[in-house]
Amino acid sequence: MPVKTDFIFIVLLSFLILSVGINLPFAGQHDWNTVMYANIARNHLRYGILQTKLGMVTNFGPLLPGESFGYFTHYPPLMPLLVALSFALFGIHHWSARLVPIISCALLVGFIYKICYKLWGRYTALIAVVVTVLSPILLYYSKIPVHETVSLGFIGFTIYNYIIWITTSKSRNYWFTVAGLIVSQLTSWSGFYLSAYLPLHYYATRRHASHWRPLTLLLIAPVIFIAHNLHMYLLVGNKAQTSLLQGLLFRLNIGTEAQKYQITLSKFLTLQASWIVLYFTRIVVVFSFVWLVKTLFELLKTHKMSLANSTTILLGVFGFTHNLVFRNLAYIHDYMLIYALPFFAISASVSLTSFWKWLKQRLPLASVVIIIILFLFATERISYVKALLKSGSGNQAVTLGKTINRISQPNDIILIASTNFMQYLDVFVRYYADRHVTAADEINPTVLQDVHYVVIPKNYDTLSLKSKQYLYSNYIPQTTLDGIVFNTTRQP
Repeated sequence: MPVKTDFIFIVLLSFLILSVGINLPFAGQHDWNTVMYANIARNHLRYGILQTKLGMVTNFGPLLPGESFGYFTHYPPLMPLLVALSFALFGIHHWSARLVPIISCALLVGFIYKICYKLWGRYTALIAVVVTVLSPILLYYSKIPVHETVSLGFIGFTIYNYIIWITTSKSRNYWFTVAGLIVSQLTSWSGFYLSAYLPLHYYATRRHASHWRPLTLLLIAPVIFIAHNLHMYLLVGNKAQTSLLQGLLFRLNIGTEAQKYQITLSKFLTLQASWIVLYFTRIVVVFSFVWLVKTLFELLKTHKMSLANSTTILLGVFGFTHNLVFRNLAYIHDYMLIYALPFFAISASVSLTSFWKWLKQRLPLASVVIIIILFLFATERISYVKALLKSGSGNQAVTLGKTINRISQPNDIILIASTNFMQYLDVFVRYYADRHVTAADEINPTVLQDVHYVVIPKNYDTLSLKSKQYLYSNYIPQTTLDGIVFNTTRQP
Protein backbone atom coordinates (compact mmCIF):
# COMPACT_ATOMS: atom_id res chain seq x y z
CA MET A 1 0.00 0.00 0.00
CA PRO A 2 1.18 3.57 -0.61
CA VAL A 3 2.34 5.49 2.48
CA LYS A 4 -0.72 7.77 2.32
CA THR A 5 -3.07 4.77 2.34
CA ASP A 6 -1.07 3.20 5.17
CA PHE A 7 -1.35 6.44 7.13
CA ILE A 8 -5.14 6.63 6.80
CA PHE A 9 -5.58 2.96 7.71
CA ILE A 10 -3.24 3.24 10.74
CA VAL A 11 -4.94 6.38 12.04
CA LEU A 12 -8.40 4.79 11.74
CA LEU A 13 -7.27 1.52 13.36
CA SER A 14 -5.52 3.43 16.16
CA PHE A 15 -8.66 5.48 16.71
CA LEU A 16 -10.73 2.31 17.12
CA ILE A 17 -8.25 0.78 19.58
CA LEU A 18 -7.88 3.94 21.64
CA SER A 19 -11.65 4.51 21.67
CA VAL A 20 -12.18 1.62 24.09
CA GLY A 21 -13.64 3.40 27.13
CA ILE A 22 -14.43 6.60 25.24
CA ASN A 23 -17.76 6.99 27.04
CA LEU A 24 -16.45 6.38 30.56
CA PRO A 25 -17.58 8.95 33.15
CA PHE A 26 -15.12 11.64 34.13
CA ALA A 27 -14.21 9.86 37.35
CA GLY A 28 -10.96 7.93 36.89
CA GLN A 29 -7.30 8.59 37.53
CA HIS A 30 -6.43 12.22 36.71
CA ASP A 31 -9.97 12.83 35.46
CA TRP A 32 -10.12 15.81 37.79
CA ASN A 33 -8.27 17.49 34.90
CA THR A 34 -10.91 16.18 32.51
CA VAL A 35 -13.82 17.71 34.41
CA MET A 36 -11.93 20.98 34.76
CA TYR A 37 -11.34 21.36 31.04
CA ALA A 38 -14.70 19.89 30.04
CA ASN A 39 -16.31 22.55 32.23
CA ILE A 40 -14.22 25.26 30.57
CA ALA A 41 -15.31 23.94 27.17
CA ARG A 42 -18.94 23.86 28.35
CA ASN A 43 -18.62 27.48 29.44
CA HIS A 44 -17.49 28.45 25.92
CA LEU A 45 -20.82 27.08 24.68
CA ARG A 46 -22.87 28.47 27.56
CA TYR A 47 -21.63 32.04 27.26
CA GLY A 48 -20.13 32.12 23.76
CA ILE A 49 -16.53 32.87 22.84
CA LEU A 50 -17.29 36.58 22.53
CA GLN A 51 -18.20 36.60 26.23
CA THR A 52 -15.42 34.29 27.37
CA LYS A 53 -12.99 36.13 25.05
CA LEU A 54 -11.37 32.78 24.24
CA GLY A 55 -10.25 32.55 27.88
CA MET A 56 -10.63 29.53 30.15
CA VAL A 57 -13.64 30.40 32.32
CA THR A 58 -13.57 28.17 35.40
CA ASN A 59 -16.98 28.97 36.96
CA PHE A 60 -19.19 25.93 37.60
CA GLY A 61 -22.90 26.36 37.00
CA PRO A 62 -24.67 29.47 35.68
CA LEU A 63 -23.36 32.79 36.96
CA LEU A 64 -25.10 34.04 40.08
CA PRO A 65 -26.16 37.72 40.34
CA GLY A 66 -23.06 39.84 40.85
CA GLU A 67 -20.70 36.96 40.05
CA SER A 68 -17.94 37.50 37.48
CA PHE A 69 -15.86 35.11 35.40
CA GLY A 70 -12.88 33.36 36.95
CA TYR A 71 -10.10 32.51 34.50
CA PHE A 72 -7.41 29.84 34.43
CA THR A 73 -4.38 31.57 32.90
CA HIS A 74 -1.53 29.06 33.22
CA TYR A 75 -1.86 27.43 29.79
CA PRO A 76 -2.48 28.45 26.18
CA PRO A 77 -6.19 28.43 25.28
CA LEU A 78 -6.57 26.17 22.24
CA MET A 79 -7.15 22.77 23.88
CA PRO A 80 -10.49 23.53 25.63
CA LEU A 81 -11.60 25.44 22.52
CA LEU A 82 -11.19 22.22 20.53
CA VAL A 83 -13.24 20.34 23.14
CA ALA A 84 -15.86 23.10 22.92
CA LEU A 85 -15.94 22.62 19.14
CA SER A 86 -16.56 18.90 19.66
CA PHE A 87 -19.35 19.74 22.13
CA ALA A 88 -20.87 22.14 19.61
CA LEU A 89 -20.80 19.52 16.86
CA PHE A 90 -21.87 16.43 18.80
CA GLY A 91 -23.37 17.65 22.07
CA ILE A 92 -21.98 17.64 25.59
CA HIS A 93 -21.14 14.01 26.29
CA HIS A 94 -18.31 12.02 27.82
CA TRP A 95 -17.37 10.64 24.43
CA SER A 96 -17.41 14.00 22.62
CA ALA A 97 -14.90 15.41 25.14
CA ARG A 98 -12.68 12.35 24.92
CA LEU A 99 -12.93 12.38 21.12
CA VAL A 100 -10.48 15.29 20.89
CA PRO A 101 -7.45 13.67 22.59
CA ILE A 102 -8.17 10.30 20.97
CA ILE A 103 -8.07 11.84 17.49
CA SER A 104 -4.85 13.65 18.38
CA CYS A 105 -3.22 10.47 19.70
CA ALA A 106 -4.36 8.46 16.67
CA LEU A 107 -2.76 11.09 14.44
CA LEU A 108 0.44 10.80 16.48
CA VAL A 109 0.52 7.06 15.73
CA GLY A 110 0.08 7.82 12.04
CA PHE A 111 2.89 10.39 12.01
CA ILE A 112 5.21 8.05 13.92
CA TYR A 113 4.60 5.56 11.11
CA LYS A 114 5.45 8.17 8.46
CA ILE A 115 8.56 9.33 10.35
CA CYS A 116 9.79 5.75 10.77
CA TYR A 117 8.97 4.87 7.20
CA LYS A 118 11.02 7.83 5.98
CA LEU A 119 14.00 7.23 8.27
CA TRP A 120 14.06 3.51 9.04
CA GLY A 121 11.87 1.67 6.54
CA ARG A 122 8.47 -0.03 6.52
CA TYR A 123 9.17 -2.93 8.88
CA THR A 124 10.44 -0.64 11.62
CA ALA A 125 7.50 1.70 11.00
CA LEU A 126 4.96 -1.11 11.43
CA ILE A 127 6.58 -2.31 14.65
CA ALA A 128 6.63 1.30 15.91
CA VAL A 129 2.89 1.54 15.28
CA VAL A 130 2.24 -1.55 17.41
CA VAL A 131 4.50 -0.32 20.20
CA THR A 132 2.95 3.16 20.19
CA VAL A 133 -0.73 2.31 20.04
CA LEU A 134 -0.47 -0.52 22.60
CA SER A 135 1.69 1.36 25.08
CA PRO A 136 -0.09 1.45 28.47
CA ILE A 137 0.40 5.21 28.75
CA LEU A 138 -1.47 5.79 25.48
CA LEU A 139 -4.17 3.16 26.01
CA TYR A 140 -5.41 5.03 29.06
CA TYR A 141 -4.27 8.65 28.83
CA SER A 142 -5.30 9.07 25.19
CA LYS A 143 -8.80 9.49 26.65
CA ILE A 144 -7.90 12.36 29.00
CA PRO A 145 -8.49 15.77 27.34
CA VAL A 146 -5.51 17.70 28.69
CA HIS A 147 -2.96 19.91 26.95
CA GLU A 148 -0.36 17.15 26.82
CA THR A 149 -2.49 14.57 24.99
CA VAL A 150 -4.20 17.02 22.64
CA SER A 151 -0.85 18.47 21.54
CA LEU A 152 0.60 15.09 20.50
CA GLY A 153 -0.94 15.01 17.03
CA PHE A 154 0.30 18.54 16.30
CA ILE A 155 3.79 17.65 17.55
CA GLY A 156 3.89 14.56 15.32
CA PHE A 157 2.73 16.67 12.36
CA THR A 158 5.42 19.27 13.06
CA ILE A 159 8.33 16.84 13.35
CA TYR A 160 7.29 14.87 10.29
CA ASN A 161 7.06 17.98 8.12
CA TYR A 162 10.39 19.22 9.51
CA ILE A 163 12.07 15.97 8.39
CA ILE A 164 10.52 16.17 4.93
CA TRP A 165 11.51 19.82 4.65
CA ILE A 166 15.19 19.32 5.56
CA THR A 167 15.50 16.27 3.29
CA THR A 168 13.69 17.69 0.26
CA SER A 169 13.89 21.50 0.76
CA LYS A 170 10.22 21.80 -0.17
CA SER A 171 8.81 25.17 0.92
CA ARG A 172 5.40 23.63 1.52
CA ASN A 173 6.77 21.45 4.31
CA TYR A 174 8.60 24.40 5.85
CA TRP A 175 5.32 26.29 6.13
CA PHE A 176 3.63 23.15 7.49
CA THR A 177 6.38 23.04 10.12
CA VAL A 178 5.70 26.68 11.01
CA ALA A 179 1.95 26.03 11.21
CA GLY A 180 2.54 22.93 13.35
CA LEU A 181 4.71 24.88 15.77
CA ILE A 182 2.12 27.63 16.10
CA VAL A 183 -0.77 25.26 16.73
CA SER A 184 1.19 23.01 19.11
CA GLN A 185 2.33 26.08 21.09
CA LEU A 186 -1.23 27.36 21.28
CA THR A 187 -2.14 23.97 22.73
CA SER A 188 0.64 23.19 25.19
CA TRP A 189 3.90 24.63 26.55
CA SER A 190 5.76 21.56 25.31
CA GLY A 191 5.56 22.84 21.73
CA PHE A 192 7.81 25.73 22.73
CA TYR A 193 10.84 23.45 23.08
CA LEU A 194 10.62 22.50 19.41
CA SER A 195 11.19 26.13 18.41
CA ALA A 196 14.69 25.72 19.85
CA TYR A 197 15.34 22.03 19.21
CA LEU A 198 14.48 21.95 15.50
CA PRO A 199 16.96 24.73 14.54
CA LEU A 200 19.61 23.17 16.81
CA HIS A 201 19.06 19.82 15.14
CA TYR A 202 19.21 21.39 11.69
CA TYR A 203 22.53 23.14 12.20
CA ALA A 204 24.04 20.24 14.18
CA THR A 205 23.32 17.75 11.40
CA ARG A 206 24.09 20.15 8.54
CA ARG A 207 27.30 21.77 9.66
CA HIS A 208 27.83 23.78 6.50
CA ALA A 209 24.23 24.89 6.20
CA SER A 210 23.67 28.61 5.86
CA HIS A 211 19.92 28.53 5.40
CA TRP A 212 18.12 31.28 7.33
CA ARG A 213 14.74 29.59 7.60
CA PRO A 214 15.49 27.45 10.69
CA LEU A 215 16.24 30.65 12.61
CA THR A 216 12.72 31.88 11.95
CA LEU A 217 11.42 28.89 13.92
CA LEU A 218 13.10 30.38 17.00
CA LEU A 219 10.91 33.47 16.77
CA ILE A 220 7.61 31.61 16.98
CA ALA A 221 7.89 30.71 20.68
CA PRO A 222 8.50 34.26 22.04
CA VAL A 223 5.77 35.68 19.79
CA ILE A 224 3.24 33.09 21.03
CA PHE A 225 4.33 33.62 24.64
CA ILE A 226 3.94 37.39 24.40
CA ALA A 227 0.56 36.97 22.70
CA HIS A 228 -0.56 34.62 25.49
CA ASN A 229 0.46 37.10 28.19
CA LEU A 230 -1.27 39.98 26.40
CA HIS A 231 -4.42 37.87 26.12
CA MET A 232 -4.32 37.01 29.82
CA TYR A 233 -3.65 40.65 30.74
CA LEU A 234 -6.73 41.72 28.80
CA LEU A 235 -8.77 39.11 30.70
CA VAL A 236 -7.66 39.67 34.30
CA GLY A 237 -4.98 42.37 34.36
CA ASN A 238 -1.65 42.17 36.18
CA LYS A 239 -2.68 39.31 38.41
CA ALA A 240 -2.46 36.98 35.39
CA GLN A 241 1.31 37.41 35.26
CA THR A 242 1.56 37.08 39.04
CA SER A 243 -0.43 33.85 38.96
CA LEU A 244 1.59 32.53 36.01
CA LEU A 245 4.84 33.27 37.85
CA GLN A 246 3.60 31.53 41.00
CA GLY A 247 2.55 28.51 38.95
CA LEU A 248 5.92 28.50 37.19
CA LEU A 249 7.85 28.54 40.46
CA PHE A 250 5.66 25.77 41.89
CA ARG A 251 6.19 23.58 38.83
CA LEU A 252 9.93 24.29 38.98
CA ASN A 253 9.87 22.98 42.57
CA ILE A 254 10.73 26.41 43.98
CA GLY A 255 9.04 28.05 46.93
CA THR A 256 7.24 27.10 50.13
CA GLU A 257 4.22 25.45 48.46
CA ALA A 258 6.39 23.30 46.22
CA GLN A 259 8.60 22.19 49.11
CA LYS A 260 5.60 20.55 50.81
CA TYR A 261 6.11 17.62 48.42
CA GLN A 262 9.76 17.27 49.55
CA ILE A 263 10.89 16.32 46.07
CA THR A 264 14.61 15.62 45.99
CA LEU A 265 16.41 14.86 42.73
CA SER A 266 16.96 11.27 43.83
CA LYS A 267 13.30 10.85 44.78
CA PHE A 268 12.19 12.38 41.49
CA LEU A 269 14.45 10.21 39.31
CA THR A 270 13.47 7.05 41.18
CA LEU A 271 9.78 7.72 40.65
CA GLN A 272 10.27 8.65 37.00
CA ALA A 273 12.24 5.45 36.38
CA SER A 274 9.48 3.33 37.95
CA TRP A 275 6.85 5.08 35.83
CA ILE A 276 8.92 4.60 32.67
CA VAL A 277 9.01 0.84 33.26
CA LEU A 278 5.32 0.83 34.19
CA TYR A 279 3.97 2.87 31.27
CA PHE A 280 6.36 1.85 28.48
CA THR A 281 6.91 -1.78 29.67
CA ARG A 282 10.17 -3.53 30.51
CA ILE A 283 10.50 -5.03 27.03
CA VAL A 284 10.37 -1.64 25.29
CA VAL A 285 12.70 -0.02 27.82
CA VAL A 286 15.30 -2.77 27.35
CA PHE A 287 15.24 -2.52 23.55
CA SER A 288 15.34 1.29 23.72
CA PHE A 289 18.35 1.10 26.02
CA VAL A 290 20.10 -1.27 23.60
CA TRP A 291 19.51 1.19 20.77
CA LEU A 292 20.83 4.10 22.84
CA VAL A 293 24.01 2.29 23.86
CA LYS A 294 24.66 1.14 20.32
CA THR A 295 24.07 4.63 18.89
CA LEU A 296 26.33 6.34 21.43
CA PHE A 297 29.05 3.74 20.84
CA GLU A 298 28.89 4.38 17.07
CA LEU A 299 29.03 8.12 17.67
CA LEU A 300 32.17 7.80 19.80
CA LYS A 301 33.72 5.55 17.18
CA THR A 302 32.87 7.45 13.99
CA HIS A 303 32.03 10.97 15.29
CA LYS A 304 29.11 10.88 12.88
CA MET A 305 25.40 10.35 13.27
CA SER A 306 22.79 9.61 10.63
CA LEU A 307 19.68 11.71 10.22
CA ALA A 308 17.63 8.75 11.46
CA ASN A 309 19.64 8.42 14.68
CA SER A 310 19.87 12.17 15.29
CA THR A 311 16.09 12.52 14.86
CA THR A 312 15.48 9.75 17.38
CA ILE A 313 17.87 11.47 19.81
CA LEU A 314 15.92 14.69 19.18
CA LEU A 315 12.71 12.90 20.13
CA GLY A 316 14.35 11.60 23.30
CA VAL A 317 15.65 15.02 24.36
CA PHE A 318 12.28 16.59 23.62
CA GLY A 319 10.43 13.79 25.39
CA PHE A 320 12.20 14.32 28.71
CA THR A 321 12.76 18.09 28.71
CA HIS A 322 9.40 19.10 30.16
CA ASN A 323 9.71 16.63 33.03
CA LEU A 324 13.29 17.57 33.88
CA VAL A 325 12.52 21.30 33.83
CA PHE A 326 9.18 21.15 35.67
CA ARG A 327 10.00 18.41 38.18
CA ASN A 328 7.17 19.23 40.55
CA LEU A 329 4.63 19.00 37.74
CA ALA A 330 6.08 15.71 36.52
CA TYR A 331 6.19 14.30 40.05
CA ILE A 332 2.44 14.83 40.50
CA HIS A 333 1.29 13.96 36.96
CA ASP A 334 2.56 10.61 35.72
CA TYR A 335 1.11 11.21 32.26
CA MET A 336 3.69 13.95 31.60
CA LEU A 337 5.93 11.11 30.44
CA ILE A 338 3.70 10.73 27.38
CA TYR A 339 6.00 13.12 25.49
CA ALA A 340 8.70 10.42 25.63
CA LEU A 341 6.48 7.86 23.90
CA PRO A 342 7.71 8.58 20.33
CA PHE A 343 11.33 8.10 21.45
CA PHE A 344 10.68 4.79 23.19
CA ALA A 345 8.46 3.50 20.38
CA ILE A 346 10.92 4.33 17.60
CA SER A 347 14.17 3.39 19.36
CA ALA A 348 12.75 0.07 20.59
CA SER A 349 11.38 -0.69 17.12
CA VAL A 350 14.75 -0.01 15.50
CA SER A 351 16.38 -2.44 17.94
CA LEU A 352 13.68 -5.03 17.34
CA THR A 353 14.13 -4.75 13.57
CA SER A 354 17.91 -5.14 13.91
CA PHE A 355 17.40 -8.13 16.20
CA TRP A 356 14.98 -9.69 13.68
CA LYS A 357 17.47 -9.23 10.81
CA TRP A 358 20.25 -10.76 12.89
CA LEU A 359 18.03 -13.63 13.99
CA LYS A 360 16.73 -14.29 10.50
CA GLN A 361 20.22 -15.35 9.39
CA ARG A 362 20.41 -17.91 12.19
CA LEU A 363 16.84 -19.06 12.84
CA PRO A 364 14.13 -20.01 10.31
CA LEU A 365 11.34 -18.85 12.65
CA ALA A 366 12.80 -15.41 13.38
CA SER A 367 9.51 -13.65 12.58
CA VAL A 368 7.69 -15.83 15.09
CA VAL A 369 10.14 -14.74 17.79
CA ILE A 370 9.42 -11.08 17.04
CA ILE A 371 5.67 -11.71 17.13
CA ILE A 372 6.07 -13.42 20.53
CA ILE A 373 8.07 -10.44 21.84
CA LEU A 374 5.39 -8.02 20.65
CA PHE A 375 2.70 -10.21 22.20
CA LEU A 376 4.54 -10.21 25.53
CA PHE A 377 4.86 -6.44 25.29
CA ALA A 378 1.13 -6.03 24.56
CA THR A 379 0.11 -8.20 27.51
CA GLU A 380 2.74 -7.11 30.05
CA ARG A 381 0.61 -4.33 31.55
CA ILE A 382 -2.86 -5.27 30.36
CA SER A 383 -4.13 -5.84 33.91
CA TYR A 384 -2.85 -2.41 34.94
CA VAL A 385 -4.56 -0.72 31.98
CA LYS A 386 -7.81 -2.48 32.91
CA ALA A 387 -7.42 -1.20 36.46
CA LEU A 388 -6.91 2.35 35.16
CA LEU A 389 -10.05 2.12 33.05
CA LYS A 390 -11.98 1.00 36.14
CA SER A 391 -10.37 3.55 38.46
CA GLY A 392 -13.45 5.78 38.43
CA SER A 393 -15.98 3.11 39.34
CA GLY A 394 -15.97 4.06 43.02
CA ASN A 395 -16.13 7.83 42.59
CA GLN A 396 -19.37 8.73 44.39
CA ALA A 397 -18.98 12.41 43.51
CA VAL A 398 -20.21 11.67 39.99
CA THR A 399 -23.53 10.16 41.06
CA LEU A 400 -23.92 12.75 43.83
CA GLY A 401 -23.42 15.55 41.31
CA LYS A 402 -26.00 14.01 39.00
CA THR A 403 -28.45 13.74 41.90
CA ILE A 404 -27.97 17.41 42.77
CA ASN A 405 -28.48 18.39 39.15
CA ARG A 406 -31.71 16.39 39.00
CA ILE A 407 -33.34 17.75 42.16
CA SER A 408 -32.26 21.40 41.93
CA GLN A 409 -32.69 24.39 39.64
CA PRO A 410 -29.84 26.04 37.67
CA ASN A 411 -29.54 29.07 39.98
CA ASP A 412 -29.80 27.11 43.24
CA ILE A 413 -26.94 27.16 45.74
CA ILE A 414 -25.93 23.78 47.16
CA LEU A 415 -24.01 23.29 50.41
CA ILE A 416 -22.07 20.06 50.92
CA ALA A 417 -21.83 19.38 54.64
CA SER A 418 -18.22 18.13 54.50
CA THR A 419 -15.17 20.17 53.56
CA ASN A 420 -13.13 16.96 53.62
CA PHE A 421 -15.31 15.47 50.87
CA MET A 422 -15.01 18.62 48.78
CA GLN A 423 -11.26 18.86 49.29
CA TYR A 424 -10.72 15.82 47.05
CA LEU A 425 -13.91 15.52 45.02
CA ASP A 426 -15.14 19.08 44.57
CA VAL A 427 -14.53 19.39 40.81
CA PHE A 428 -16.41 16.15 40.10
CA VAL A 429 -19.44 17.24 42.13
CA ARG A 430 -19.43 20.72 40.61
CA TYR A 431 -19.13 19.46 37.04
CA TYR A 432 -21.95 16.92 37.23
CA ALA A 433 -24.15 19.10 39.44
CA ASP A 434 -23.56 22.08 37.13
CA ARG A 435 -24.58 24.27 40.06
CA HIS A 436 -22.97 26.72 42.46
CA VAL A 437 -21.67 24.35 45.16
CA THR A 438 -20.08 25.36 48.45
CA ALA A 439 -19.08 23.47 51.63
CA ALA A 440 -19.13 23.79 55.42
CA ASP A 441 -18.60 21.56 58.45
CA GLU A 442 -21.06 23.34 60.76
CA ILE A 443 -24.68 24.17 59.96
CA ASN A 444 -26.47 27.22 61.37
CA PRO A 445 -28.83 29.95 60.08
CA THR A 446 -25.92 32.20 59.06
CA VAL A 447 -24.26 29.48 56.99
CA LEU A 448 -27.56 28.59 55.31
CA GLN A 449 -28.30 32.12 54.15
CA ASP A 450 -29.16 31.92 50.41
CA VAL A 451 -28.54 28.13 50.42
CA HIS A 452 -31.25 26.03 48.73
CA TYR A 453 -30.03 22.50 49.53
CA VAL A 454 -27.78 20.91 52.13
CA VAL A 455 -26.24 17.54 51.28
CA ILE A 456 -24.54 15.15 53.70
CA PRO A 457 -22.49 12.86 51.41
CA LYS A 458 -22.56 9.13 52.01
CA ASN A 459 -19.55 7.96 54.06
CA TYR A 460 -18.62 11.58 54.89
CA ASP A 461 -21.01 12.28 57.77
CA THR A 462 -18.82 14.31 60.15
CA LEU A 463 -21.40 16.90 61.23
CA SER A 464 -21.66 17.73 64.91
CA LEU A 465 -24.75 16.69 66.87
CA LYS A 466 -25.77 20.34 67.17
CA SER A 467 -25.69 20.80 63.36
CA LYS A 468 -27.69 17.63 62.81
CA GLN A 469 -30.30 18.64 65.35
CA TYR A 470 -30.71 21.96 63.59
CA LEU A 471 -31.14 20.32 60.18
CA TYR A 472 -33.50 17.56 61.25
CA SER A 473 -35.67 19.86 63.35
CA ASN A 474 -36.07 22.51 60.64
CA TYR A 475 -36.05 20.61 57.33
CA ILE A 476 -37.33 17.32 55.91
CA PRO A 477 -34.51 14.87 55.08
CA GLN A 478 -34.54 12.98 51.80
CA THR A 479 -32.34 9.88 51.71
CA THR A 480 -30.70 9.07 48.36
CA LEU A 481 -28.12 6.49 47.30
CA ASP A 482 -25.44 9.19 47.57
CA GLY A 483 -26.35 10.77 50.90
CA ILE A 484 -28.99 12.78 52.75
CA VAL A 485 -30.48 15.89 51.14
CA PHE A 486 -32.28 18.74 52.91
CA ASN A 487 -34.32 21.24 50.91
CA THR A 488 -33.88 24.44 52.94
CA THR A 489 -36.65 26.21 51.03
CA ARG A 490 -39.20 23.81 52.51
CA GLN A 491 -39.88 23.40 56.18
CA PRO A 492 -42.00 20.78 58.04
